Amino acid sequence: MKKSDYFAEVISREIELRRRRAMHQLANDLSKTHAAEIEDAQKRVNLRIEAARKNLLRKSNHETTSAVHQEKSAYFSLRQSLLNSLLTDVRKELEAFAKSPKYENFLLLKINLLKADFAVVLLRPADMHFAEKIREATGLTPRAGDDEFLGGFILQSENGKIRADHTFNMRLRVMGRAWDGMRDISTWTDL
Repeated sequence: MKKSDYFAEVISREIELRRRRAMHQLANDLSKTHAAEIEDAQKRVNLRIEAARKNLLRKSNHETTSAVHQEKSAYFSLRQSLLNSLLTDVRKELEAFAKSPKYENFLLLKINLLKADFAVVLLRPADMHFAEKIREATGLTPRAGDDEFLGGFILQSENGKIRADHTFNMRLRVMGRAWDGMRDISTWTDL
């Protein structure tokens, strides 16, 4: 087996593993009604990744080392494009979920599960109409947080020194960081 074939297979497996982990985490956090939409997006991403992987394998068998390097660059560019597309799709899904009727129940359930030693829950200003229900259900003091939240909440101590960020924005950042480690592989040239 050529090094390029082996490399492509290892990368493909690692991409698939990380993609599955990220999609599994996201699917657990969203309501079941959005799971089908996420699954469709996942299938589209799988088809694109598989096509790119097959293309890379087919071409790498016949080209020189410099051509293989060019294909690796194209592959990583395509992969990054697909990941960006996936994150954009997920962001849209989160924005839609935050506007749905199920969002209120999601907030109440998650805050109740995580409230522990916190005194304040920060909500996006658009969610402040849930403040009274949250206060009644959790005993926490709701306050308006950042306008840039896609949804979710931040729990914090009264003095603000301890914070637990459960915003959709943070979930997207965590997903993005999971893929950041894979970006470093694109600089490998000795395989």
